[in-house]
Amino acid sequence: MPTQEHDVLAELFRWRPAFAADLVSAAGVDLPDVRGASHCSESFTDLKTSEYTGDGAVLLNLDSGRLGVVVEIQRQPDEEKPWTWPLYIATLRARERCPVILLVVAPKRSVATWCARTIETGHPGHTLTPLVLQPDHVPPLTDPKDFVADPLMGVLSAMYHGDGPQGMEVLQAASSGTDLIADADRPLARRYVDCVLAVLPQAARHALEALMMTDSEFYSDTFRNAEAHGRAEAVVMFLQARGLTLTEAQKERISGCRDVTQLHTWIVRAATVEAADELFG
Repeated sequence: MPTQEHDVLAELFRWRPAFAADLVSAAGVDLPDVRGASHCSESFTDLKTSEYTGDGAVLLNLDSGRLGVVVEIQRQPDEEKPWTWPLYIATLRARERCPVILLVVAPKRSVATWCARTIETGHPGHTLTPLVLQPDHVPPLTDPKDFVADPLMGVLSAMYHGDGPQGMEVLQAASSGTDLIADADRPLARRYVDCVLAVLPQAARHALEALMMTDSEFYSDTFRNAEAHGRAEAVVMFLQARGLTLTEAQKERISGCRDVTQLHTWIVRAATVEAADELFG
């Protein structure tokens, strides 16, 4: 069953397909210059047979031609994978008429070791050893500027090293890097924060949230806006539950308020007012 962590990691390759080339190179495969990259269908089903769908698929345009990359996010051992992974490669290879690599991203070192086992297909001389991204392939980014330069690698750095020996340095850099990203692109910063928090182990996630709520102007602002939005919804729902009618202007005034203290006052008043306009008196 896919999880938020699983879906976020798969989304990284849709966000920037060329990221697959970065990771394939980091894992030790020497690639020619990459001229471009595009996402392609991760469905590996032909005709009306059982449906097989991987987590992601990317086509890289190299100097020497195209290269397909099947991306799999693996959080736990799954005995079905040694049977389906060769199928993914063969189907994409036949469909796109190009060589194909299998790249597995496993957040846990023990699962990565399991994924890296050689798969015997049964045909003489034909085996498959998955290319598995290991923590050693991803540097622990401790400079906020590195997170700005490559936010996607920053997500993986936080995932692999956020609870390691350099964990606090990595988390502090992630927090400061978010502020730098927000200076240029606030929607990108929000997307980045969501991705990092989704892939961090629980303890590291709580540590990063605490850091950002204390030190990050961007995250604190985002957190306050989320809290204000929730309180505004509570005011409206409370009044409506009591059978009081709100005009559109009143609804907009409540939903547009970002002062959590004022919203708390309105929540208290909403329990006793006889008409919606008394809320603002």
